[in-house]
Amino acid sequence: MKTNFTLSTAGIFLSLMLLCSCATEQAGQRALPADVPINKDAGRGNWLIVTVQLGSGQKLPLILDTGAGGTMLNKSLAPKLGKRLGPVVTYFWGKTLTNDIYTAPGLSLGGAPLRITGGGVVCGDVMDLHDRTGRQLMGFLGMDVLEHYCIQLDFAEGKMRFLDDQHADKSTWGKAFPIVHLNDQDDRPAVAENLLGQQDPRSIIDSGFMGDGWLMPKYFQSWTNDAVSPTNGALQWPYGMFGGKKYPMFTLCAKNVESDGIGIDFLARHLVTLDFPDHTLYLQRQSIGVRPDPRMPEYKPIPDREPEVTAHLRAVVQDVMNGRAQADDYTASAWKRLQSKQKEIQLLKKYVGDVVSLTLVERSNVFGWHRSYRYRIEFTRATALAHFVFHGGNKLASGEMKTVDWKEPPE
Repeated sequence: MKTNFTLSTAGIFLSLMLLCSCATEQAGQRALPADVPINKDAGRGNWLIVTVQLGSGQKLPLILDTGAGGTMLNKSLAPKLGKRLGPVVTYFWGKTLTNDIYTAPGLSLGGAPLRITGGGVVCGDVMDLHDRTGRQLMGFLGMDVLEHYCIQLDFAEGKMRFLDDQHADKSTWGKAFPIVHLNDQDDRPAVAENLLGQQDPRSIIDSGFMGDGWLMPKYFQSWTNDAVSPTNGALQWPYGMFGGKKYPMFTLCAKNVESDGIGIDFLARHLVTLDFPDHTLYLQRQSIGVRPDPRMPEYKPIPDREPEVTAHLRAVVQDVMNGRAQADDYTASAWKRLQSKQKEIQLLKKYVGDVVSLTLVERSNVFGWHRSYRYRIEFTRATALAHFVFHGGNKLASGEMKTVDWKEPPE
């Protein structure tokens, strides 16, 4: 999440700086946390979530967020924190919010206490923060903690490792990229390159952003404007480039902010080492496209008591992929959404190929009058998990296909 904090009073700022100095002096005496598990769907439609423990023993699922200048906890936890130090101004995607900052509680991860710059944490309203399973998340772990560590994110193994960057064999970490400040007023971590391979704009490393990343409007417009032929090797949708390597199937959006950004989905294509003390990002590429979704094996075939629905959906999917969708098959709103996605659908067909089969893996009713179907769809070059909802009038109200395992890597 693109979040930065500014303390609103000089007294609080001074007190936190003194606490920071004490923490720095004790750095060498602190044990590193042990390896901790991360959710295996991180970077595949979900945030990267770690479980941090309060001194009381309460466990807090937090988003690992390198795009946040500081750690923020749900305001419901305020009674369990230390003394209220005062207000703090939070900048969130161009919005200015005022929250409260408290003396940091004892936070631990991997069996070891975590260092926190300044010794304070922010409490804010994050009640609407849930992962894709519906679990309530209690905030995010920001750069006031992460800057003290060399962290390796192993998405393939589902682990986060805290490494001794002074003695580790860095030759196995992949290509190195210097970590720089985002700008003169913002010291959050960035690299001097965007996801189009352009060297001019800086991109914040934002593990709290779902998606491959974002571009400022001028870059996004050139990336998506297929009416103009690219020049000088410039890339256009849906391809990207980073570190001199080309990537297919990028999911980028436009953000009218001061920088471009790199999100969790792009990071999840790699073994990632964030050596914050040495100001270096290492990327070892492990997947050309989006990584396979670990949830796929969880969905097993169930008896299909409505084979006519399955046959109908197969025909609908094939029509969509072939550019022959019929308005009568959809609700008015669903048809409107479909028309705006034609470009993406034709690209998807290029990658996945033709429909081979549909296998029902889940069937339920939504609000009593919407029928929900989840299918495993075999294409010639990929396997997908798709979800369809029918309106009571037998019209397709929604359909999505986000979970894909590749039989052949996309190019």
